[in-house]
Amino acid sequence: MMIVRSVGSWSAAGLLLIALIGCGRSDLGTVSGTVTLDGEPLADAMVIFTPMTGGRPAAGRTDAQGKYEVIHDRSDKGALFGEHVVEISTGDELANEDDTITTIPEKVPAKYNIASDLRATVESGANVFDFALTSEGEIVDSNQLEASGEEG
Repeated sequence: MMIVRSVGSWSAAGLLLIALIGCGRSDLGTVSGTVTLDGEPLADAMVIFTPMTGGRPAAGRTDAQGKYEVIHDRSDKGALFGEHVVEISTGDELANEDDTITTIPEKVPAKYNIASDLRATVESGANVFDFALTSEGEIVDSNQLEASGEEG
């Protein structure tokens, strides 16, 4: 009888440990939402959450409906707890197989990316942040800044 209880206790403890390991990091809240530009879903935009107190940023890309979910690293979804600067950008450079570069132009004003005034506070659990952007404001292509050495 005693052995059965011990095995049962160890089995319960083992299941609890497995459940806890499956929960991921305890300092991350899941982060998702929708990004629109002038009321329309903003597809293929990079959404970056950078902790204001330092630490690794979390990022995700919007789908065709403007929906995104951020990941902290390969194995953990979410962003660190606390206040973040949020940057949203469509500008990118893609390397082609023939060693040429395809430049994707920026559609989002600088006030939402390189000079972002967007903020979000990530808490424990599920966090949903929807961003309704407008095209009003100066658009600065960060790829051009990097090439000219002006960034920084």
